[in-house]
Amino acid sequence: MAGWWRAESTYMDNALNYKIRSYNSLIHVEFKGRDCIETEYEFYSPSKLAMGTARGQITADEGVETVTVFTGELIDDFGTVKLKGSLPAGPAEDNTTIQVLSPGTGVRVTPNPKSGTDTYRMYIFAPTPDKRYRSNFGLVSDTVGAGAANAAPDAKLDDLRGFSLFREDRIVAAEVDKWHDEFRVRNKVAAIAEAGPDGKPVVHRLK
Repeated sequence: MAGWWRAESTYMDNALNYKIRSYNSLIHVEFKGRDCIETEYEFYSPSKLAMGTARGQITADEGVETVTVFTGELIDDFGTVKLKGSLPAGPAEDNTTIQVLSPGTGVRVTPNPKSGTDTYRMYIFAPTPDKRYRSNFGLVSDTVGAGAANAAPDAKLDDLRGFSLFREDRIVAAEVDKWHDEFRVRNKVAAIAEAGPDGKPVVHRLK
């Protein structure tokens, strides 16, 4: 999985209605020894989600780009990665593991330590070295916080909160700037949300 990937993505709510019909991502996976670094650039078109993420820094007809850096380490000889954290800091990322299920197939699990139910479970399928698909299930894992977000009023543990699908192609480093610019234009990006010096999220408008 090491290298650069570009993604065409969609995001649905718990009833499988589109929250964002189409958005884009650039993902970079890097290994330094047994350390793993995954950087995700996500480009959201104008939407309620973009407005909330941008914290008032964009208008209703503008989109936002988010930058998240995950760090982890290989903990065995079978390809298992345990995440140590993320910037901006995310909930329970230190409990997340990525495991190889079979050649070309893996699963990324974020359990809720209080309830024992997964907050997120993502399946990763790479049919060829240059193509992969990821499906991410957000599950009701608590009554408050990230594990309850977007849940229906009568939701029970393990019910669906949301679902995302990513269709990804490998790209070479020389293509990254081209796709980065294209995704900003395609999604009308006017601001970037990323980690500030203290690790907390900050938003600033593009000039």
